[in-house]
Amino acid sequence: MGEIESNAASKGGENLDAESLPRVLIAANPYSGHGPTAKRVAELAAALTDHGLEPRVIWDRGERAELLQQPDLPATCRCVVAAGGDGTVADVINEMAAAAPIAMLPSGNENLFAREFGFTRDMKQLAAVIAQGKTRRIDLARAGGRLFSLMLSVGFDAAVVHRVVEWRTNGDSLRRVRRLNYAKPIIDVLRSYRYGQVELEADGVRVIGTHAFVFNLPQYGFRMPFAPDARGDDGLLDWLVFERPGFMPMLSYFLSLVRSKHLARPDVHHGRTRRVRIIALEPMPVQMDGEAAGMTPVEVVVAGAALRVVAAHETRQEVEHAE
Repeated sequence: MGEIESNAASKGGENLDAESLPRVLIAANPYSGHGPTAKRVAELAAALTDHGLEPRVIWDRGERAELLQQPDLPATCRCVVAAGGDGTVADVINEMAAAAPIAMLPSGNENLFAREFGFTRDMKQLAAVIAQGKTRRIDLARAGGRLFSLMLSVGFDAAVVHRVVEWRTNGDSLRRVRRLNYAKPIIDVLRSYRYGQVELEADGVRVIGTHAFVFNLPQYGFRMPFAPDARGDDGLLDWLVFERPGFMPMLSYFLSLVRSKHLARPDVHHGRTRRVRIIALEPMPVQMDGEAAGMTPVEVVVAGAALRVVAAHETRQEVEHAE
């Protein structure tokens, strides 16, 4: 969404007109890591048709980008369904020239976006939600010319993501990534990682550490509660910095995270801001929404109310209760 800007419009619910917007684009990723994506896509298309909607399935990345870059997309398309993982959601968001509402058919390894907004693998339920036509607005964040909905980080986890992407793209075609494919990159990074120094600056505050995180939504892999109070509709980003370098401190941080005690530690710095900048003495890897995103330095700025999401649940608490 190259043209998208921070939007002060209402962040409450909005309704889509079923008769004037029957077209639904299903942007499907054949390389997603979990389950029979093609079967689920076919089931969703059939269920949407039963609701009187007009689904169009797109598997080719070039065709998808061409359709999503149409400037009149929001006026001609009821919503875009990202069928894949969080990387597919990120690609769809960034390929749209103008923001049409988005839903997700979860078929990745973590499906953090789906977890936050209640999108399940029940295709009849997903079709009913799309047909109902309720949407909500959420913030996005921009870094390095790319938008993200979930989070950005600099440090050990970003180094692992870069290793996974290197493995995935080392061949004639993209490889399908499953959770087990993270095992070797994690071991390799554990053996070789240098805990470089990062500096995060937000609202005139400067914090130095070895791991930095910026969250738009509270979701992270394996349900790690880094920023449990982060909200996607508050116009702010939640940031954290882990101060101490080394394997043993990292293990200690992990144990604190599991117990949701990390924010009370004196060596964990955190806050909220609209803009944050992260630099390092030596370039360090950056990841956004689980995808490699270059190296430091990186500046992140919030884009308020920038995206409409098909409303599967009224609140995140309802999502958690349903699970």
